Amino acid sequence: MSIQLFQSSVAGLVRVSGEDALPYLQSQLTIDLHNLPEGRTRVGLRLSLKGKVLFGAQIICTGEEDFLLICKDAHSQTVIDLLGQNVVADEVEFEPVPEDWKEIFLYHPTSVEEACQVLGIDSILPGHAHAFGNGWVYLSSLVPPTGLTIMLPKSCPTPWADTIASPHPGEFQRLRLQQKLFLPGLEIGEDEFPQEGGLHKPSVDFNKGCYLGQEVMARIHAMGNVRKQAVAIKGTGNLEESLPSPLLANGKKVGSLKSQFLLPDNENWIGAAVIHENALEIFETKGLLIESTGQSIYPLI
Repeated sequence: MSIQLFQSSVAGLVRVSGEDALPYLQSQLTIDLHNLPEGRTRVGLRLSLKGKVLFGAQIICTGEEDFLLICKDAHSQTVIDLLGQNVVADEVEFEPVPEDWKEIFLYHPTSVEEACQVLGIDSILPGHAHAFGNGWVYLSSLVPPTGLTIMLPKSCPTPWADTIASPHPGEFQRLRLQQKLFLPGLEIGEDEFPQEGGLHKPSVDFNKGCYLGQEVMARIHAMGNVRKQAVAIKGTGNLEESLPSPLLANGKKVGSLKSQFLLPDNENWIGAAVIHENALEIFETKGLLIESTGQSIYPLI
């Protein structure tokens, strides 16, 4: 199978700099930035005091006192407002990165090296971010591991992409959801703990110092489980006008529909939901109902 190309927009990019950029972000985010030297990248989360996900970002260390936060679903000003809430006398600056940006995902089902060849890159290691044109290229834990993520200004030409097949965007979401890769902010948001979507595995360091939401993370880590779980789903019919939307089993709310993505036939869709553990068996055997429309959802297999 040949390389496939998927392109999408990015809600916001924020540059964090200053003498206290590292210690301040260390107190705000779930990953240990002391282990993120220049040219390295990871997905980190900003949690509420109750341990719920407020936003997630692909964080690239671009210098000793300089970090770039790439936020797929959170606008720059939202990120800046949240990060700035606890600044007192810290020497740290938050700036939106100008221009509109695009995210390109080059996918091959078995080999990321195939995608590297398209860009003229010998190889790329997990956790490394390479400068590419006016942007960056890296492997992200939020997408299938045999693909490359390229972040570029929308104005940047990409002649190397002209001959690459570009399937329907719903097919990218299918690839992601089939591997149970759920997005912070969009699918695991202000009502969810990272553990409910598996985001704690790549994006929470349990042995780092204090950060917002740390006590809750430590408590859940010690308990070993949460009561809700993100699942990949499928359905047919019109998309919801607004999300999240309640999900019902036997007339009782048991979860929330978090995302929907139309498939190429324009009739069927896939997405993500967060469901209480007591309703998982019903969901897997009979499906659940969307409260607002009465439409059924079923597991995406």
